[in-house]
Amino acid sequence: MEKIEAFRASDGTLWENKDKAERHELFLQKDMIVEEFLDNDINPYKALAQRSIARTTIINWELWKNKNAE
Repeated sequence: MEKIEAFRASDGTLWENKDKAERHELFLQKDMIVEEFLDNDINPYKALAQRSIARTTIINWELWKNKNAE
C-alpha cells in the first residue's frame, strides 16, 4: 500500500495535483458569473466545444491573474 497526497476542493472532489485543485476551486467560485457571460450576446462562442474552451480560458486567466497580482 502506498500513501498519497491529495487536495480536497470545497465540493469534496479530490485532486492529486495542487494546481488542478486550485483551478477547480476557482471554477466553483466563478461558475455563475462565467456562465452568465457565456450566455450573453457579447460572447460569440456559442457552440459546445467553443463554450468549453472559452470557459477554460476564463478560469485560467483568473487563476493566472490571482497568482501574478502585485
